[in-house]
Amino acid sequence: MANFGSDNASGVHPKIIEAMALSASGMAPAYGVDELTKSVEQRLASLFETDVTALLVGTGTAANCIGLATFCSPFGGIFAHAESHIANDESTAPELYTGGARQFTVGGDDAKPNLEELVQKIDVSGARGVHSVEPAVIAISNLTELGARFSPDEIAAYSELAKSLGMKLFIDGARFANAVAGESDSPADLTWRAGVDALSFGATKNGAMAAEAIVFFNKSAAVNAERIRKRGGHLWSKHRFLAAQFDAFLDDDLWLANARHANQMGQSLKSQLQAIPGIEFASVSEANELFVRMPKPQAEALWECGHAFYEWPSLEGTYRLVTSFTTEQAEVDAFCADLRALATDG
Repeated sequence: MANFGSDNASGVHPKIIEAMALSASGMAPAYGVDELTKSVEQRLASLFETDVTALLVGTGTAANCIGLATFCSPFGGIFAHAESHIANDESTAPELYTGGARQFTVGGDDAKPNLEELVQKIDVSGARGVHSVEPAVIAISNLTELGARFSPDEIAAYSELAKSLGMKLFIDGARFANAVAGESDSPADLTWRAGVDALSFGATKNGAMAAEAIVFFNKSAAVNAERIRKRGGHLWSKHRFLAAQFDAFLDDDLWLANARHANQMGQSLKSQLQAIPGIEFASVSEANELFVRMPKPQAEALWECGHAFYEWPSLEGTYRLVTSFTTEQAEVDAFCADLRALATDG
């Protein structure tokens, strides 16, 4: 049966397990001053084709919140789409890490913040001087929470807005690998060349056990990031095990191969679903996340068959299907065969 619940449910790539096992022997300096961590930081700089400040952490929540707190004071404002992960799925961690900054959300197709709404929201939120918040960060996700991909030109538009207002641009990149794998744009094209100040570069959803990187392209603004990581409890003592995961993740472009496979399975699933009567797509679904509308009885019947996927809480009658680096074509085919049978019976 197909498990399209989340790419978080996928296992760990054997090469990453092997790398962690190899790092388990011998001694190494603690808290990120080991040679492997330094090597990974240089590899990330090479990947993005520029000098960076790179911090490794174990969770996506930590990566996002440390990044946001580096750019946003306790009396600042963070602006994102209403579907954004930081607004809906990080509990109150952004508020905790920033010391109380306020989040503001806007609408927009496919979970891409509408620029006109952003301008208006930012203007109104800071209009009362000391009585208001200080607009600090525009946050976008690539992929978005509805499975859409940003182009470099789209990202540059948010950067231009942020820079014109003295704000920073942050990308939640939990599925950044899937965004890169979707087109020919390089990691640099989708980040600093388009004006991005920092990115949380996710590995956990894409083959790692627990590893994320916060990549700061604006190094001068990242001076407090290490202290925020430490204060937040995310500086690992045996840091080499984070580095070992990223070392294998980056080796021979494993990160890109895993994402391409997940995307291919997602698009194979999309192609078959498009031919099934009664199935509609709620978003553009360009990579490994699909958002589909189907009758509730069909969804319940698929669950009874043993297939795993979630109902999306903010979109009525919509279900999220996520493929991963472990998804097999047989899962896609079995799911679609059962859905076709249900559509025919209905």
